[in-house]
Amino acid sequence: MKRRHLFEFEDLSWFPAVLRNPITDLLREAIVLRGDVYAPVVPLLAKLVREHDISRIVDLCSGGSGPWTVLKGRLAEEDADVELVLTDKYPNREALAAAVRTIGDGRTRFEAQSVDATAVPERLSGLRTLFTGFHHLRPHTARRVLKDAYRRREAVAVFEFTERRWAPILLTVPLGPLLVWGWAARLRPVSYSRLFFSYLVPLVPLAFMWDGIASNLRTYTTEELREMVHDLDASDYSWEAGALKPEGRGGPPVTYLIGRPVGIEGGKAAAR
Repeated sequence: MKRRHLFEFEDLSWFPAVLRNPITDLLREAIVLRGDVYAPVVPLLAKLVREHDISRIVDLCSGGSGPWTVLKGRLAEEDADVELVLTDKYPNREALAAAVRTIGDGRTRFEAQSVDATAVPERLSGLRTLFTGFHHLRPHTARRVLKDAYRRREAVAVFEFTERRWAPILLTVPLGPLLVWGWAARLRPVSYSRLFFSYLVPLVPLAFMWDGIASNLRTYTTEELREMVHDLDASDYSWEAGALKPEGRGGPPVTYLIGRPVGIEGGKAAAR
């Protein structure tokens, strides 16, 4: 299936936070956390942290905090405890602050100001991660994100659970609104605007359904990820792309792309 870069409501600068935030909150709680779709990445990410002596992870395009309220503790259990900084171009400050409180390890914080994934400030050094965020970027922008990490010789890890196949795309049509209606009233803290725009004026279910369809159609394959970095080649930097399948449980495979500095004493991916 050909990749199609349709718009997503949550990407639009004019899309109001009162609608964008419920979408990112629902994605985090109902799919990423309760569905535990990113469980397969823990060993790979922990190994990357240990091998390169990484002390800080800078999460880009964090949305409502993605999988980090679960992953942070799991990394610590794998002897890969790090400082974590959550960032986004349109930061959901309330959700990110709640995630910091939930993690509660004293080593997690969020950036209140906008952070552009294509030009990460030098002060935010460390392993750059993107969970369910890379498909939002057009090819030339996605390549700029990777090239910025490559140029700075920082490690970068991209993870996506969406798939460019008909089955997940078609299932999104009935399941997207049902998911919103089943979860909107269960999320905490209670938001009356979220309830209003989920049940009385159902803009959130419609936007959530459309964004789910667009996300799958936008997702890059492993071959496309490899092609994106084919000329970002150097003796001191390497790339790896693949797919991680859940072991002993249902769920979608997780597509990944990892870039890392090699042969550098101490690892330049470590926070300076």
